[in-house]
Amino acid sequence: MDLEKGTLSRQGTPVRLQEQPFRILALLLETPGEVLSRDELRKRIWTEGTFVEFDGSLNTALMKLRAALNDNAENPVFIETVPRRGYRFIAPVEIVAVETSPMMTAIRIESGDDREALELSLDDDVPPGKAQANEDADKRLRRWPAWWKVVGMAAGIVAAMAFFLWPRPEPKLVGVSQLTHIGQVDPWGKLVTDGSRIYFVVRDVTGWNLMQTSVEGGNVQRTPTPFDNTRIFDLSPDHAQFLIGQFTHEGEETPLWFWPVQGGAPRRVGDVMAKEAVWSPKGDMIAFVRGETILITDTQGSEAREVARFHLAPHSLLWSPDGKRLRFTQSNLAEGTDSMWEIGTDGKSLRRVLPGEEGGPHEGSGTWLAEGNYFAFSTGQDLRANLAVDTQANLWLMEEKQGWFGSRSGNPIQLTKGPIAFDHPTASGSRLFVIGSHSEYQLLRIDPKTLTKTAMLAESGATDMDFSLDGQWVVYAARENGTLWKSRIDGSNRMQLMAGATGAFAPHWSPDQRQILFTGFLLDKQPRLYVVSAQGGSPKTVLPMDNRWASVSGDWRTDGRQIVLDVQDTATGGESTIRILDLESGHLSAISGSEGLIEPRWSADGRYIAALNPKKKQIFLYDCKLLKWTVLAEANFPSTLRWSPGGDALYFQDTDEVEESVFRVPMATREPERVTRFGDLLSSGAARCIFTGLSPDGSVYVTVDHGDADVYAIDWKLR
Repeated sequence: MDLEKGTLSRQGTPVRLQEQPFRILALLLETPGEVLSRDELRKRIWTEGTFVEFDGSLNTALMKLRAALNDNAENPVFIETVPRRGYRFIAPVEIVAVETSPMMTAIRIESGDDREALELSLDDDVPPGKAQANEDADKRLRRWPAWWKVVGMAAGIVAAMAFFLWPRPEPKLVGVSQLTHIGQVDPWGKLVTDGSRIYFVVRDVTGWNLMQTSVEGGNVQRTPTPFDNTRIFDLSPDHAQFLIGQFTHEGEETPLWFWPVQGGAPRRVGDVMAKEAVWSPKGDMIAFVRGETILITDTQGSEAREVARFHLAPHSLLWSPDGKRLRFTQSNLAEGTDSMWEIGTDGKSLRRVLPGEEGGPHEGSGTWLAEGNYFAFSTGQDLRANLAVDTQANLWLMEEKQGWFGSRSGNPIQLTKGPIAFDHPTASGSRLFVIGSHSEYQLLRIDPKTLTKTAMLAESGATDMDFSLDGQWVVYAARENGTLWKSRIDGSNRMQLMAGATGAFAPHWSPDQRQILFTGFLLDKQPRLYVVSAQGGSPKTVLPMDNRWASVSGDWRTDGRQIVLDVQDTATGGESTIRILDLESGHLSAISGSEGLIEPRWSADGRYIAALNPKKKQIFLYDCKLLKWTVLAEANFPSTLRWSPGGDALYFQDTDEVEESVFRVPMATREPERVTRFGDLLSSGAARCIFTGLSPDGSVYVTVDHGDADVYAIDWKLR
C-alpha cells in the first residue's frame, strides 16, 4: 500500500479501491493490532458538518474494503471486527521505504536447462515478438521447437497480465422505468419473466391475484389461475410451464404444481410440499425449500435428495446458470441479520457470497444475468429482519465472469441509491426487473360506535402506540426511522424520548405513567427490552446484557412490580418462552408450557396473559390463578394483541384476512367478534392497514400505508 500515491497493489497488481475504503485501511494501518472504534472512524473520515447516514456508509465502505482484500468478517485475515468496540488490523505489517527503480524495458524468460533465453522488449520502438539471443549474445537459437515453446510461454504471460491488469469497465445505471402503476404488487409473490411478459402477484380485497404485463410496461392483465390465491415460484427454461403453489402465509409450505403457460389443468409434482422452488437451468431438476432444508428432486417429484439442513430456514433460493450451485438467504429475526450463502448441489463448499460484516448491510435476494457474467442483488439497511424500521434496499452488481486463468470477481458496484427501495430482482438477458416500494403512513382513529374515521397526529408516521391510563398522553414508534415519541392525544407537546434513531417498537406505559417499556435495536442487532423515562433520557436494558437473549415484546403488570416478556436464547437457538421478571428481586421465571409463544399481554385485572403462536396461528391465554394455558382463538395470521381497558376482552388483527379486519374476543363468551374491517381503504389503494392501538374509550387506531409497490425495469451498461 503506497500512502503517498494513494494506491493499493497485490503482488504488483493494482487493486481498485475507492476513497473511503482506502482511508479506513490507512487509519487501521496507523496502529496495527489496536482497536479503532466506529465513532473514531466517523470523526476521522466524515468531518463535522458532513451529513450522511453514517452506519450504512461505514458498513458499505467496510464491505468494499474486505472485498478488495478478499477478506471475510467471519474468518478474518486482515480486518477483525471486535464486537461493540470497533475494528483492528490483525495481519503483520511491514513499513518499507520505496526506492525509485529503473524502468523495466523487457521481460526475460529462460528455459529450464538455462541453454536458451528469450527477452521480450517492452519498448515501442522494438517490433513485438522479436527474439534476441540469450546471455551469450554470439549464440543463435539452435532448437526451433524450443524457441516456439518459449514464445508460447511469453504470449501466455502477456495475456495473463492483460487479463488481470487491463482496466475493466464498470457497470453504469442507464435508466429506471416504472412498468406498473397499481401500487399493490406483493413482494412475496416473486417476479417471473419469459423475456416478453412479466408475471407477478397483486393483493387486493379479493385475495392474491396473478397478473402480467409487457416488459416495456403498459396494460396490466389478470391471469386466470387454476385455484384462488395462486403463487408463482418459477418458469421452466423452455417457458412452457410454471411452478406454482397456493398462498397461505409467508414461510409456510404449500403443495407444488406444474401449470402450462398456455393454460390447462395443473399437475402435482409428486407429493412435494415446499416454501419455494426453482427449476434447474436444464429443466430436469427442481430445488425446493422444506422447513430448514434444501432438497432437489426430478420433475416427477420422486426421490427427493437432501442438499443441506440449516439452523435458520433458507429463502430466496436461486440456481446458478452452470447448474452446479445454489444461492439462498438466511434471516435471523432474533439478531436482525440477513446473509446470502452459496452451496454446491452436492451439499459441499458452503460459503458466504459477500464479505460479511456483523450488524452491517442486510443481504436480500439476487439473480444472475448477462449469461451468468454478473450477479445482481439487493442489500441495505433493514430488509426482512428488522422489525422496527422500513426497508431501505438498493441494488448492487458484481462481476462473476470466468476466464481462461480463473474467475474475475470485481468489487460490488452500487446501481441505485433510493429513495425507492428495490428488491426481488429477476433478469432477462442483461435487463433487470425489480419490485420498487416506498411507504407513506397516515394514522386514523375509528369510532367504536359510528365507525367514523378521523385523521390523527398528522405526519407522525406512528405505527405502534400505547395510551396512558388517563387517556391524555400517547407514546408511539415511527416506523419510518425507528424513533420513539410522546405527545398529547391531539399531537401537542410532542417530544422525542431518545436522541437519534433507536429502532424502537412496541412501547407500553408503566401503570404510574413514569416510564416507557419498549423493544429496540440499540446496542446490538437483536431486539431487547428497554425502559426509558417518560420525560426522555437514556434507556436502560430490562435484562442483563451479558447474554444472547432476544425479546420481541413485553408488558407491565397493573401494579408495576412485574414485567411479562418473551425470551429467546439465540446462543442455543431454542424456541422463545414467556417469562415473568420481578422488578424488586430481579428474579426471572419461565411459565411452563409457553414454548413458541411471543408478544405477551397482561390483562388489566392481572388475571390473564395472552400470547401469540405464529407457527400454529393461534392466540393462547394463560390463567394466572389456574396456572393453565388454553387456545383462545385461531385466525389466518393473528397479530397485535391489545386488551380492553377493563380487561374484559382481547383485541387482535388478522393480517392475512382479505380485509385485514380487527376482532375482539370477550372473556365471557370466548367467541371472536369482528370490530372493524379495512376493505374500503384497501380498495382505494392502501397497501396495508396496521392495527396500531386501542384507546381507553375503545377507539381503534389504525396506521394506513398509502405507499406504492410496483414493478420497475433497471437498464445498465458497462462504462
